[in-house]
Amino acid sequence: MSPLQLSVNPAAGSIAALAQQLSATMATIHRRGWCDGTGGNFSAVLQHEPLRLLMAPSGVDKGSVAPEALIVVDACGAVLRGEGKASAETQLHLALVETCGAGAVLHTHSQAGTLLSQHYAPSGDGGVAHLSLHDLEMLKGLEGITSHASSVAIPVLANDQDLRRLRTVAEPHLHQAPHGLLIAGHGLYAWGRDLPTAQRHLEILEFLLEQHWRQLLLQALSLPRQQSQAMPNQLRRQGVTHVLLDIEGTTCPVSFVSSTLFPYAAEQLEVFLEGHHNDPAVKTLLGEVDAAWQQDADPEAQALRQQGAINVVPYLQWLIRRDRKLTPLKDLQGLVWEQGYRSGALTGPLFADVPGALRSWHGAGLVLAVYSSGSVAAQRLIYGHSNAGDLRSLFSHWFDTRIGPKQTPESYATIADQLGVAPEQVLFVSDALTECQAAAAAGMQVVFSDREGNPGRDPGPFERIVSFDNLELTP
Repeated sequence: MSPLQLSVNPAAGSIAALAQQLSATMATIHRRGWCDGTGGNFSAVLQHEPLRLLMAPSGVDKGSVAPEALIVVDACGAVLRGEGKASAETQLHLALVETCGAGAVLHTHSQAGTLLSQHYAPSGDGGVAHLSLHDLEMLKGLEGITSHASSVAIPVLANDQDLRRLRTVAEPHLHQAPHGLLIAGHGLYAWGRDLPTAQRHLEILEFLLEQHWRQLLLQALSLPRQQSQAMPNQLRRQGVTHVLLDIEGTTCPVSFVSSTLFPYAAEQLEVFLEGHHNDPAVKTLLGEVDAAWQQDADPEAQALRQQGAINVVPYLQWLIRRDRKLTPLKDLQGLVWEQGYRSGALTGPLFADVPGALRSWHGAGLVLAVYSSGSVAAQRLIYGHSNAGDLRSLFSHWFDTRIGPKQTPESYATIADQLGVAPEQVLFVSDALTECQAAAAAGMQVVFSDREGNPGRDPGPFERIVSFDNLELTP
């Protein structure tokens, strides 16, 4: 094929401008060290009907591709104009254009993107995991995000040399992706509605990835210092056969609930109820909510009832804003969250040390259980759709506030009874001092979870850990 003849094309002006823009963008990305050698591939949409992409040819140094050296490919990935081959990864470019309406797709091989894509790689072929980022000001550079108190989950896909198969795996996760995805051991794809937006998204995501791996490195480097300050020695506990774990502040950040789960439930609740109002289980839960509303002595709650006695949605949203521990509300939130997790909009952001510790304890024969104020359904969702994959099989028992309040010793005595062991064989880990005190009063062994970002850092009389890696358990 002949080189791209911009001068004789009817739309030469617009094509030439886009070609110059794409060439300059690639050169900028190359200078940042994000596509060394022949790495990376980059495209921009020339037209949608029929679909035509302007791309860099495969196997060339992307930092020195002149505008006239770019190629044009069709919706099947075939080269229509220009010299050179189209990258096999054109299939992913096409998927992003067709599924997300992307106007440009930029794929880089940066150190941060490649390292983290391996670190969070899903287990098994054809799987998907997620890398969660939250509470960072730079998130606001991504289109659609207006607050630093947001959480995003970047899909991480297992690599596959069959690009059509990889495209099929990727497509269900693209709508909820934060304008970017990672391929394990391969790097980052970023996109936007046009080339400048795609470049901005790429720069934001590369910054966030760089920040994240440096944060992991700092945590690893600071662990000896934290151990010497908080725990001079490895914390050893004997006689433990069962481990009972809190979630927020213990296995995942407290902020995930307040900044991600609660706002998502409040936003999606009304739509969910409209679509499931005939579901018998939902009807039962709404009846329980209404009964609680009638008995709620709070003047604001009764004022809401007078405004719209039939519609419970305002009351539910009022409960969510106040983090009221109403069991049917927790169950409804769990149903809404289930949709979010299954769609990929939500991912359980477990602390980096948690998945390995859980697998190690389970492998050593310890029985693992969860006790959280969130419903059992919500607990299963966090661990079933975590950033380390589906970990539900590691747990044998799940407990929520139906067993009793977390601040009363009787709840922990009941849990030990249901586990079928003496309380002293159970180790309870939580970031809440009142919960630790209640579990200790019931006879359980207790460790206080002292994680960065937790609202309460005072362990009281209890030994504390900053990482599950510091905890050595023996029967």
